[in-house]
Amino acid sequence: MGDLRTALVSVYDKTGIGDFARALNGAGIEIIASGGTGAHLKTAGIDCEDISRTTGKATLLGGLVKTLHPAIHAGILADRANPAHMEELAALGYRKIDLVVVNFYALPDQPRGEDLSFIDIGGPAMARAAAKNFGSCVPVSDPSWYGPVATELAANGQVAGDLRWRLARDTLARTAAYDARVLQLVGSDESALRLGLAKCLDLRYGENPHQRAGFYTSDGECPFAVLKGSLSYNNILDLDCCMGQLAEFDSRAAVVVKHVGPCGVAQSESSVGALEGAYNCDPVSAYGGVIGVNFCFDAECAAFLAKRFVECIVAPAFDEAALAMLAKKKSRLVVAEAGVPTADALGGLVLRSAAGGVLAQTRDSLLVADGLKFASGAEPTPAILGDLIFAWKVAKHAKSNAIVFARDGRTLGIGSGQPSRVDSTRIAIVKAVQAGHDIRGSVMASDGFFPFADSVELAAVAGAVAVIQPGGSIRDEEVIAAAKKLGITMALTSIRHFKH
Repeated sequence: MGDLRTALVSVYDKTGIGDFARALNGAGIEIIASGGTGAHLKTAGIDCEDISRTTGKATLLGGLVKTLHPAIHAGILADRANPAHMEELAALGYRKIDLVVVNFYALPDQPRGEDLSFIDIGGPAMARAAAKNFGSCVPVSDPSWYGPVATELAANGQVAGDLRWRLARDTLARTAAYDARVLQLVGSDESALRLGLAKCLDLRYGENPHQRAGFYTSDGECPFAVLKGSLSYNNILDLDCCMGQLAEFDSRAAVVVKHVGPCGVAQSESSVGALEGAYNCDPVSAYGGVIGVNFCFDAECAAFLAKRFVECIVAPAFDEAALAMLAKKKSRLVVAEAGVPTADALGGLVLRSAAGGVLAQTRDSLLVADGLKFASGAEPTPAILGDLIFAWKVAKHAKSNAIVFARDGRTLGIGSGQPSRVDSTRIAIVKAVQAGHDIRGSVMASDGFFPFADSVELAAVAGAVAVIQPGGSIRDEEVIAAAKKLGITMALTSIRHFKH
């Protein structure tokens, strides 16, 4: 490996670079720095040489070309164990570069059309070269590695092979993620899907305790903050369901999710009213569930849950009084300030592994296609219309073959994930009755069309006065005729919301 004598430092993210540069100097390592990084280090009183002295050339094209020079890349790629490499370097008057400390320009959040000026060329090129030659050049591509490298230098004056290998793998993962993100921003064709994901969270376990799991994002940043406890694979899925459901509402709303589906949703003018309405829809299923709200979780909400077991709570914020009360509970607490993460970071796609591969689709962002069409019954009152839209928003996030009964901005019974729609209808009615809810005067939503009239007939018997569904069945006329006969108002959305 040889002595470590020279480091090239060129970083966009300057977090911790001053302290790390001092550690390098303390280990007897001279620093070559690019313009902005060099100015930063010199302001901090750290000695470094400008990269133009190493290359013998001033920066070109307004700063576009700084490190793309044989003196730099030959210094990075030269193998100390290869005498011919070292002789050639000496003959050219180039010196060996033993460490490359580099990270990349920040990428934009959104595409810029055909403007690709944001792409970093020199940084990834140097990082990849150092990773390739990790036995002779130590690649350091993130501030999180400054501590381990500095500690090893202080202890041994060297960076051991196992740490070099870990640094090389991390660097290659970062360059791959960077390139994949660039491709997402420029909009690749759909014949290929290239993902670069970095772990942002270690999870307690997967779907079962014997399975390992992690949470990965395109930039390695977690879209929410865990205030208390540690999360599992299932917790993340339920949190996503919570945030997706809450994104449908502008008013104060709460949702209780169990096994990746809502078991209670409510909106209210008061925070605790929304929470109580969601929880009390199906308090048996709510036991051990994940609760999401779109408002600051306050002490009154915490008091409501004082004697109730909740697996996890997600909210945009928690007030201090609520945190003090919840500290005594085992519930995990998650802050999601920005609400539901979009799919934009993954090229606008929702991904799911299946059959040894990955399924990709655009996010289900529509609510109705071309406005509601009323196929039967009287024109709904504003209250009934509001309940129809509310129930439809809930059905969109329940598992396929979803049936939702609702009234006054609260769900009364939810049946979902069943092989037949009529079974989901029966379950929703039974759930409502078991929880003591009166379905008379309620509305019913169905995420897909009715293949037969049986579900509408059951809803009428239970006391529902209106139904919302996509339509599109070969038996639409039969279903609509049944609704007319039963005096049921039927709204058609012309769009379905299956969620498998």
